[in-house]
Amino acid sequence: MAGSTCRPLERPPMTHALTIDIRHQRGDFRLETRFEAPATGVTVVFGASGAGKSTLLDLICGNLQPDHGAIRLGEQVFVDTSRGIHVSTEQRAVGWVPQDGLLFPHLEVAANLDFGARRSRGRQPAINTQQVIDTLGLGALLQRWPRTLSGGERQRVALGRALLSNPSLLLLDEPLAALDVPRKAEILALLELIKREFAIPAIYVTHSLAEVLRLADHLVLLDAGKVVASDRIDALMGRAYTPLLSMRADTGSLLTLQVAGRDPAGDGWLTTLEGQAVLIPRLPLAAGIPLRAYVPANEVIIATQAPQGLSVRNALQAKILCLRDRGDGSVLVELAVGAQRLLAAVTPAAVSALAPFL
Repeated sequence: MAGSTCRPLERPPMTHALTIDIRHQRGDFRLETRFEAPATGVTVVFGASGAGKSTLLDLICGNLQPDHGAIRLGEQVFVDTSRGIHVSTEQRAVGWVPQDGLLFPHLEVAANLDFGARRSRGRQPAINTQQVIDTLGLGALLQRWPRTLSGGERQRVALGRALLSNPSLLLLDEPLAALDVPRKAEILALLELIKREFAIPAIYVTHSLAEVLRLADHLVLLDAGKVVASDRIDALMGRAYTPLLSMRADTGSLLTLQVAGRDPAGDGWLTTLEGQAVLIPRLPLAAGIPLRAYVPANEVIIATQAPQGLSVRNALQAKILCLRDRGDGSVLVELAVGAQRLLAAVTPAAVSALAPFL
């Protein structure tokens, strides 16, 4: 389907902390990945089950050795097969949080946490133990045994143990996969708090788009053992041709809004998007802060003139960049709102009305 060419956003070069260029055969599965993760924030590795996400983490932390290639964290070489270098798991400054926590069943919670602290090997600046206990709400659990903990409690202890090892990098392998919905919400909120308070770069594996939207700063898309895209999340979300994401029924856009203040005509908030006003519901916010908002493509309406007589409260001026027929009875329209991108899902019949604007 015709349309303008979609171009990536211009951005400054990144300083990378983790560099991966590896090939690894595991039975019939081949992992062949090359990407760089930033020195700050959360890099989410996203893909379907069987894409190779957990295998990738096993290679980073040292549980597996790649057949060929190298992994570096800053100046430290974890593995380089061409030079015969393979640093053991214990010598890598990484904190690992698996799906089920994997606590030591013969140790109380306090001893499990102490194990993490002893792995810190005096790395500076030191992590304050009491801060970790308070942040994760572990005070009442210290004398408990792992078998008496709920799934959410086990994951909180596993996070605390990983933090107390004072890692240069956190590895989180679908830590919410085994939890029910309320516990997932609880741990997600804690992960956001950890991100703010401890500022440790993390590699987070998931196949949940909701977790991507809550946590990701950088996004690596993995499909059948290969990296099909790697970039800032705002450079991948909202693009009509992004692999894995654009063909999902729940695809959409991630927008950055600036909170301006209370809506004088209601009880919501007035925000701005690229200089245009956007009203949002009442939330526990403060004026002046940036806010990320996910907008599903099927909730965006395209009008060729200013809408009137509708219940829609937000109307943005945008430019059509390109179209993509998804083959499921819908067409994705990629729109530019200033420097940001917005996706809309429309019917093929609706596209003809947009022809003069392409």
